[in-house]
Amino acid sequence: MTGVWETVRGERRVLVVVRTPAAWGRLGDVLPGLLGDLRVEVVFTVDEGSVFAGGLEGRLKAAGAVVVPWGQACREKFDLAVAASDNGALHLLNAPLVLMPHGAGYHRRAAADPTAVSGLAGLVKNGRVVPHTVVVAHERQVAALKSVDPRVHAVLTADPCLDRITASAAHRHRYRRAFDADGRRMVLLCSTWGPHSLFGTDPRLAERLVSTLPADEYRVAMTLHPNVWQRHGPLQVRAWLRQALAAGLALVPPGHDWRQAMVAADLVISDHGSLTSYAAAAGKPILLAADGGPEVIASPLSRLLASLPRLPPDGLPDAIPTPVDPATVATIFHRPGTAAATMNALFYRIMDLPVADPRPAEPIPPGEVELTDPTHYRTTIRDARTSSAHARLTIRRTTARHGDSGGSLSAADTTPDIALLESASAIWADFPFHSRENAVEHIRSLLSRLPGARLATAKTPDGTVVAAFRDGSLISARTSTTLSATTAALHWWSTQARRPRRIEVDAGAASGAVEPR
Repeated sequence: MTGVWETVRGERRVLVVVRTPAAWGRLGDVLPGLLGDLRVEVVFTVDEGSVFAGGLEGRLKAAGAVVVPWGQACREKFDLAVAASDNGALHLLNAPLVLMPHGAGYHRRAAADPTAVSGLAGLVKNGRVVPHTVVVAHERQVAALKSVDPRVHAVLTADPCLDRITASAAHRHRYRRAFDADGRRMVLLCSTWGPHSLFGTDPRLAERLVSTLPADEYRVAMTLHPNVWQRHGPLQVRAWLRQALAAGLALVPPGHDWRQAMVAADLVISDHGSLTSYAAAAGKPILLAADGGPEVIASPLSRLLASLPRLPPDGLPDAIPTPVDPATVATIFHRPGTAAATMNALFYRIMDLPVADPRPAEPIPPGEVELTDPTHYRTTIRDARTSSAHARLTIRRTTARHGDSGGSLSAADTTPDIALLESASAIWADFPFHSRENAVEHIRSLLSRLPGARLATAKTPDGTVVAAFRDGSLISARTSTTLSATTAALHWWSTQARRPRRIEVDAGAASGAVEPR
C-alpha cells in the first residue's frame, strides 16, 4: 500500500475491520477524526466469515473507502486496528486492536453458542488476549470483561452512538419532516434480529398498527436490524411488509441510519435490542413488544426490560407511558458526551502520535425514508356541525382494508387492490391532468366503470378540484387540504339535504377547508 504512488504520505497506518453492516454502523461514529488527519492513512478490510457480510465490501467501496483483502490485511503491519465485533480471526492481525461493542453493552447470549455472551466470546484465542484495549460505556461492562479473563484491558468512555443521538436533537424538526410526521404523533417500531425479536415474534405488528391508528394523527415508522435485511434480503422483507407499506408505513431502508427516526419519534415500541437502551437514554416513552426470552442474560438491560410497560394486544394504550427513570439509564451508559475525546486520546496514545483535536459528535444527516401515500382510506364522521352556509366536519381516517370498523371507503384510482377499488364509494384520480377537460373526462369514465362509487374527483392544473357525481352533476371546489381528504369531505357534502358552501375539515395533519361551488 505504501510507496511511490502516494500523494499524501501518512506517518501511521490504521486498519478498520468490518464484519457486518451493524459493525460498520458503529465504526462510522469513531472514524471521522482519524480520516481527517493528514498524518494517518486509513484502510478497510472485510472479515467475510459472517453470514451477514454479503455485499459489505461493495458498500464500503461505494462509500469511498480503500478496501484491502483480508489475507493482505493479516500480512501487513498496522499501527492501529479498530473493530466492532469480537468474532472472526482477529488474532491474525499484526496491529494493536481496539475493540468496540457493536451494541449497548453485553446483554445477550451469542447466537452460535448460547452458553457464551455476545461480544465476549472472541476475546481470548489460544490463551492470548486478542484486543489491546476494549472500549466500554459503563463500569459494569468492565466487570463482564474481567470475568472472561482478568488480563483484558478496558477503557471506559461514553457511547459514541448515544453522543450522536444527543447531538442530533436540535435537528428533530428536519427528521420529522423527512418522515412526514408534522402534525402527527410518530410511533417507531424497532426490531433487532432473531426469532425472539419484535419482527420475529409478530411480523404483522406494523401492518396492524398502521392500518388501525388514525392515519392523519399518527405516523408509524419501522427500523429493522441490519441482520434482518442481510439474512432475508430486501426483496423478501419488503414483500413481507407490502401491506403495511401500502397502508402508510414509513420504513428506514437497509443501509440507512435509524437514529433520525429515533430522534423524530414520540413513542418507541421495541424489544431486547440495543435500540431500547438508546430510546431510554434519549428520553423516549417505550412500550415493549418482545423481551428476548432466553437470549437476554441478567444485566442492566434485563432490568430495564422488566421495568417497561408491555404493548397491549389490542394496540396502543390510551395513556402514553412516561420516559424511563434516568437512574435506570445511568446503569447502562456512562458520562454521555465524552466519547470523542476519550476515543481520540486512546487511538493516538496507541499510535504514539500527538493527539489531534477531537471532532465533536456530529448530528445525523437527514436520510432516505421509504414512504408511500396510502391509496385507500376508511373515513368515519366523528362530528358534523352545520349552519346555513358553513360546516365543521371532524373526520377520522384509517387505512383498514376491511369494514368491521365502519366508515365509508374511498380509494385512489391507482390502488393495486381491485376489490378495494370496486368497493369504494368515492374515488380520487391520482394524476396531474394538463386540462380541466381531461380531468372531467377521466373521472366520468371512472364512474362508468365503477358502479359502486358515488363520486370521483381530480385536480385541475390550477389546483381546483372537480367532482363528478353518480347523478351526472359536476362541481368544482377550492381546497386547502389533500385530494383524498377533499374527496372524503365532498362525499359527506353530497349526502346532505342542505349543502354548505364551505366545509372546515378537522382531520389532524390533513385539516383544511373545502369550498364547493
